[in-house]
Amino acid sequence: MRELVEATAERLGTTPDAAIAFIETAAIDVAPGKNPLTLGEFAAHWRALRLRRNESLGIPVFRDPAWDMLLDLLVASEEGRRVSVTGLCHASGVPTTTALRHVDRLDALGLIDRTADPADRRRFWVTARPDTLDRVRELVARLRAAA
Repeated sequence: MRELVEATAERLGTTPDAAIAFIETAAIDVAPGKNPLTLGEFAAHWRALRLRRNESLGIPVFRDPAWDMLLDLLVASEEGRRVSVTGLCHASGVPTTTALRHVDRLDALGLIDRTADPADRRRFWVTARPDTLDRVRELVARLRAAA
C-alpha cells in the first residue's frame, strides 16, 4: 500500500495525502452497465477504504474521527439503522476517550443530537441533524461524481 501511495504521488507529481485521496476515489469501481452505488453504499465503501488505508499504513496522522463518525451516521441513516454513542466511538477508529471528545465537539457544534435510550438509561442514541446529513450527502455526492 505504501509503495502504491508513493508511486501514485510521484506519477501525479503531488503529495502522499493527495495521492491517497486520488486512490480513494479511483478504487471505488462502478463498472459500466452496473447499477451505480447508492450514496449510502458509496459512503460505506469509501469509509471502509479509508480504514484499510489507516490500518495498512499504520500512520495515525491520517485519522479523521469526526468525518468517519459523520460518514457512519450517513450510512446508518440510509440503512435505517440506529447508532449508539459506543457504536459511533467504534466507527471513529480512535481510542474511546478521543472519540468521546469528538462526539462532544460534534454535539457542541450542533451537528448531531444525542437521545437517552428509555429502555436503558446508560445508552444514548446519536443522529446527525437533518441539515448536517444534507451537507454530508452533498459532499459524498460530489466525491462520487468525481470518481
